Amino acid sequence: MSIFTILFVCTGNTCRSPLAEGIAQKWLDDHDQDSWIAVSAGVYAAEGFSTSIGTIEALSQRGIVFQGISKLLTKEMVRSAHIVFCMNTTHLSIAKDYSDDSTRVELLDPEGPIADPVGQEQTVYDELADKMDTLIAQRLRAIVQQSTRKN
Repeated sequence: MSIFTILFVCTGNTCRSPLAEGIAQKWLDDHDQDSWIAVSAGVYAAEGFSTSIGTIEALSQRGIVFQGISKLLTKEMVRSAHIVFCMNTTHLSIAKDYSDDSTRVELLDPEGPIADPVGQEQTVYDELADKMDTLIAQRLRAIVQQSTRKN
């Protein structure tokens, strides 16, 4: 069985992209999509930093146990991913530069950038998680349906 990767990209890989990764992986697991995995990285990430407490708490409130460490985005990550979702246009530009097929690189929110919650109150992380719940479910439903039609 082939494994398909959904890559989420932000700046430091400690807040937004790990939040998206955790939410997406739970959605995939809940919908029996075991040929898909969610991963994350940051365009300016320092390797090995823990996921922010706000992100871990927002995930925990959704029943998601998450223990990630920051990873720097690489060309290989982008090229091996089935689809890449970026949090803002800077991330999008860098990921497209790394990609051999830029049609697979998109903003997570088609309406615009997702603000970085770093250093903010827990309520900001919680509101972001609510927004990502909706966005990610919509995106993953479409991706899974599209891949099913291709097979």
